[in-house]
Amino acid sequence: MSFSPLLELKDYSFSYESQEKPIINNLSCTIHDGDSILLMGASGSGKSTLALCLNGLYPEAIEGYSSGDIYFRGTNINDFKKGELNQKIGIVFQDPESQFCMLKVEDELAFTLENLSVPRSEMVRKIDRVLDQVKMTNYKNRKIHELSGGQKQKIALAAVLLMEPDLLILDEPTANLDPVSSLEFIALVGELQDNTEMSIIVIEHQADDWLHLMNRCIVLDQKGQLMLDDVPDHVFNQHAELVKELGIFLPNQYENTVEQNPLPSIVSSTHPCMSVNQMSFKRKKDSILKNISFNVYPGEFISIVGQNGAGKSTLLQLMSRLLQPSEGSVTFLNRPLNEWDERELRKRTGFVFQNPEHQFITDTVYDEITFGMKLNEKPEKDFKAVANELLETFHLTHHKWSNPFALSGGQKRRLSVATMLDETPDLLLFDEPTFGQDAHTTLELMKIIINLKRKGTSVVFITHDMDLVDQYADRVIVLNNGRIALDGQPEELWQNDDLLKEARLRKPYRMERKEVESVGLIH
Repeated sequence: MSFSPLLELKDYSFSYESQEKPIINNLSCTIHDGDSILLMGASGSGKSTLALCLNGLYPEAIEGYSSGDIYFRGTNINDFKKGELNQKIGIVFQDPESQFCMLKVEDELAFTLENLSVPRSEMVRKIDRVLDQVKMTNYKNRKIHELSGGQKQKIALAAVLLMEPDLLILDEPTANLDPVSSLEFIALVGELQDNTEMSIIVIEHQADDWLHLMNRCIVLDQKGQLMLDDVPDHVFNQHAELVKELGIFLPNQYENTVEQNPLPSIVSSTHPCMSVNQMSFKRKKDSILKNISFNVYPGEFISIVGQNGAGKSTLLQLMSRLLQPSEGSVTFLNRPLNEWDERELRKRTGFVFQNPEHQFITDTVYDEITFGMKLNEKPEKDFKAVANELLETFHLTHHKWSNPFALSGGQKRRLSVATMLDETPDLLLFDEPTFGQDAHTTLELMKIIINLKRKGTSVVFITHDMDLVDQYADRVIVLNNGRIALDGQPEELWQNDDLLKEARLRKPYRMERKEVESVGLIH
């Protein structure tokens, strides 16, 4: 007696109508029940596109065309009724907001159940159970727009779990989560493996915390071709150099060295670039930030860290004048922030949003990059070379005339950063700029930021990546319960176990490894 595989791809290719070359190229592989697969590749290699092709959303929902075949349990996916395959293969997208249809958490989950024709009498029980699964029981009656990015991701997962799919695809599911929430999410996926027969595909750039759950690793190259398909240990042990060449982060346990920022920069100026003075912010009756005060000095790199919902993104929006404080003030270059002319302020500062789509306002990548230059009335002969250099630096040259909203998640992030770098601003504010980036692009981005820092640009950088903090930050500010819990050098944070636990953070890999070595578990 023979059993058909869960999924089978035969010479499958997919091309977007706006692009000359296919993004998925002649792909053949088989996925079985019980598989837990880590899907990796450089940014733009087609990982997210492949996920959307597997559950039938592409090419139906977008201008594109495919060749070859995909079979689900022996049936060609083209033979399924509209919407039928989506229930069998569930996806949690990179951007959870793209999945939401309703305003409240309970209504969003009920909407999923209504589409499944679940009787109303059973809905409450199912909603309560799935919220308990994703550790969001207390958020049942909350409005979705009030949730942090990580909390939204958990609700998006809950909505997919309600469908009880055979295959769950997670597209960088922990990128918006604080370090401890990330570990909890991964543990939750482990529980799903133990308690269900669901197969799982995880799309990730950083594999460290997932490896113990995965029995396969599939690697795509820059052309969307299958490069490697093996057990993770073989992929990262026997093909380490190839993995690096493809722009994939080699898991830390397979790296021989781990870099550390040896000494923080010495700030030569005594005059701050920006001062935040006893600033508080309320949203309706909720206090988001309370009595925040700190200075940012020229050429300083400050990382802001904290658990989901701590107010990190809100703080950056206040520093960029996208929001107004309820109390207190912000001073930029010795002038109150609210006295700056809008055009002059945007010329002297840059802000990269957590969600890059929130800052796109044109129809092409080139126009997006040159929009600020045109606004500052630069002649085209002057900014054309700058724009083309930015396109080359951020690997967007081949997407010059593409719509920004049609880019991959990683490409959107690169574009959002590139739009801020047409000049050398006094202050750059980054909200998780390395989210969705492969190893090559992350390294290149950090080199650009460090070069700007050396020219005197102040950098304030929100991240959940403690290794980045360890390697690049001069100072780290920990937000906890709306207040500054620590403002000092990274090493001060790494030595404060109580604060790490309370703020749901973790130590960088070099220190975690040393602690494990000290008790003789690894050598």
